[in-house]
Amino acid sequence: MRLFVALDLNTKVIANLTELVRSLAPMAPVRWVHPRNMHVTLKYIGQWDVERIDKVIDALSQVRITTKVKVPLAGLGFFPHARSPRVFWAIAENTPPLRQLASNVDYSLSTLGIAPEVRPYVPHITLGRLRECDLTEMHEAVEELPSRDFGTIEPEYFTLYGSQLTENGPIHRKIEEFPFLMPIAGEAEHRMATMRY
Repeated sequence: MRLFVALDLNTKVIANLTELVRSLAPMAPVRWVHPRNMHVTLKYIGQWDVERIDKVIDALSQVRITTKVKVPLAGLGFFPHARSPRVFWAIAENTPPLRQLASNVDYSLSTLGIAPEVRPYVPHITLGRLRECDLTEMHEAVEELPSRDFGTIEPEYFTLYGSQLTENGPIHRKIEEFPFLMPIAGEAEHRMATMRY
């Protein structure tokens, strides 16, 4: 099973991004991400043995976050660059609490032998994956948008997801949610398992 750690979006942000995708979809053959799969990735783990998922859960349970995470989503971008893009995304502001959270998650998972990140953290929401084609109309439409403010997320937890590839695209399922304001050592654990694997 493929695993990743992410922040969920609220309904307002999802609605705004869904409307954006709806307006751009006719302009280019993009493989758009389904709204239910949109998220801000904190850490991509990759393939992991199902029988060892408890170790990942235990490691993530050690992450302590006491500063409220508030992430504005304002802007659009192309990866690696606009001239020859492979990914179209919405930009998430790289606030200090968000960077700290991503760093803490990365460190906690490194104790399991998962390679730590070597590149700077670039928070974003993947909206679509692009093919080689004429994107002139899409670029012009993006430039003419009256606003690139898609709202703000203020999550109270981060989530471990499992992902399975299917003919109709990936299916993401929540495995565990981890509240930010974690209890100190000795207090009851706060876990909310929403999937059985």
